[in-house]
Order: sequence, then C-alpha cells, then structure tokens
Amino acid sequence: MSSKADRAETRVINQTENKISDTTGKFTVAVKNGTQVDQVSWLEGRIILSDQRLILLGDSGQLAIDFSDITGLSGQKQPDRSLAALSDYMRVELGSDVVIIVPEKYESFRERFFTTTLEGETVRCKHPAVSGGVVQTANWETARLGINANHVVVTLNDGTQATLEFEELSDTAVTKQTINGAERTVINVSHLSDKTMVETHIAVPQRARVFAQSLFKQAERRSQTDIELTRTEQEVLLALHTGVRPFDIPSFVGSDVTTIEETFDQLIEYGIIDRVRMRQEVELNASGRNIAANALDD
Repeated sequence: MSSKADRAETRVINQTENKISDTTGKFTVAVKNGTQVDQVSWLEGRIILSDQRLILLGDSGQLAIDFSDITGLSGQKQPDRSLAALSDYMRVELGSDVVIIVPEKYESFRERFFTTTLEGETVRCKHPAVSGGVVQTANWETARLGINANHVVVTLNDGTQATLEFEELSDTAVTKQTINGAERTVINVSHLSDKTMVETHIAVPQRARVFAQSLFKQAERRSQTDIELTRTEQEVLLALHTGVRPFDIPSFVGSDVTTIEETFDQLIEYGIIDRVRMRQEVELNASGRNIAANALDD
C-alpha cells in the first residue's frame, strides 16, 4: 500500500511537469499573513523539485509552491531565533507568508533549484558596463544564462561569453535603466575579470528576476568575510584593489617591506588574497664572492 506522501505526490505531479529532484528534509511556516509564528512547528518529509514548482510532502499534509507565486528568496535572513542553529536553509516568501525549507543535501538541492529556474533564460546584457571604474560603451545585447555550482556564464548572441565566478563577485545592486526606450529592472554585478574589477549589467525577465537576484546576492554574501582586519591589512587590500603593484605597496601605505610581507602572509592565511609567486631574495655566499672576484680580475 502506498504511503500518504506517495498518494499526495500522485495528486500533485501531473503530466505537464517533470520531476527534477526528490530529497528529504524538513520545512515549516515561519511567517503567516505578515505575522511571525510564535512557535515554529517543523514537519519532516519529502522535498520535490519539478520544472514548475516546489512540492513539500509530509504525513500531515502537503504544500505545492508554484515558481510564479514566489515573491522573495534567500538563504541568509533568519525570521525566527529558533532558526539560528540552521546553516543551510531556503527562505521562500509567498506574499505575506514565509516558508523555511531545509533540504538534507542543501548544496545539491540549491544548485538544482537555480539551474531549473534560470538555466537558458534569455536576458539583456551589457558587458562590461564598467571596467576599472570607467564606464564603457558596450551595447545591450541579447544573451542566455548558464548556471553552474561556482559561476554563471552569460553567452551573448555573437558567441562572446562573460563568466561571473561567485568567489570573485564583490557586489550586486538592483537599478532602473532604459533599454530600447523602456525602463527595465537591471542587476548590476561587480566582479573580477582577468584581474580587473568590472560590472556586468543583466536585465532578467520578471518571471525569473527574483531567482537571479537571490542567486547573485547569496554569491555576494558567500564571497564576503567577517574577519576583522587591522588598519594595515585594510590599506594593503585597498592598494591591491586600486591596482598598486605588490612591490610598490610599502611606499604606497608608508610601511616597511617586512611589515607588508607579514601582512601578505596574514591575508593569504585568511584566504582573501592568493600567492602568485614566491619572491626570491638572495645574497652571495663565500663561493659566489670568489667566483665573482675571479671574473672581475679576468
């Protein structure tokens, strides 16, 4: 005999949709009609992702969430203190209601969710809109999104690709811009490209905009750090960000070479700069001095 969850799935999954993933986890309603729920009651069950909706199946009931009904999405904001211990969860806003979903395998579920909602989406893109702080003359082009666990690839009609690595993403902002005479909502993504800070501007259709904004905002938060930096560490980061060569940083920040090298080591340990190559500092030993002296005599 089939379980309640199996029977519920039969009623919800229909011939017009495809099941993408089926995992277990827990879920709850944290905000109802704009009011925070005082005592959160968790339900355990199956979390099904189709190409049209999310389906939460438990022994006591079911909830089908159409993608078109989602008005907000994040994995960061904690609407209730009882969620403070959760590190991996999805916060789904449905108008004045909020549902919290905690998949057993969060990263896998998250990747499949964003791939399902954004992969192949047709957008308008300007790349680069800004490069090195200078506004560029790039035109708005039609493009398609490609979603990966670690980056988004924007492929323009002419085949040109812009790869937005999540770990290189520093900021996102939502603005209004005019495209072909019409005002559009645009996501401005600041990221590194070939060691240069650039902005890629993307206008996503309304049906997918909430998912794109959430994806980039979560990537921005993941790339940030809560490390408290010293004044010297901050000055070094600022210098690198503005294009100062590492060898010129001691004079740029007014510090000695040893201090700056120690700062480099600390920032590498923090994981916020990468070592490109080891500088070789050498001096002649006794054998070398003898060889050099003989060469001069010759």
